[in-house]
Amino acid sequence: MRYVRNAVHSGVIGISIGMFWLAVEILLTNHPNTVTISGRTFLYWLSVSFLIGVFLYLAGLIFSNDRWSLRKQIIVNFFVCFSAYGLYALATNNFSWSWQLLLEAGINFIIMYTIAYGLYFFSLWREVRQINEKIKKREK
Repeated sequence: MRYVRNAVHSGVIGISIGMFWLAVEILLTNHPNTVTISGRTFLYWLSVSFLIGVFLYLAGLIFSNDRWSLRKQIIVNFFVCFSAYGLYALATNNFSWSWQLLLEAGINFIIMYTIAYGLYFFSLWREVRQINEKIKKREK
């Protein structure tokens, strides 16, 4: 049950990042006073953002492998996620491959990966800091 709850939580985080991403894309490509979006497009972005969030959570389970170094875990996780995102980018472009598509998908993915795992590692850092503070208080 904990995994389902965490997967849903990650999906909701994915939605928040995806909706922010959609808003930026709309504002950069349209005049702010004339922005319209169809319900179908909005639902597409909503569901894909949720699925990306869930996928990032599942890919994050790579970090539970204690036999690997943190560097190896990050590298494997990055390439697993990048492969999945690359397939997604190809699928949304009718599987027509180009260097420009690869570059755009790579840049978009690196930004999303940095946001997602930056927030993840920041929360871990905060938890470790809180634990260390509690240990210091007990030692006094």
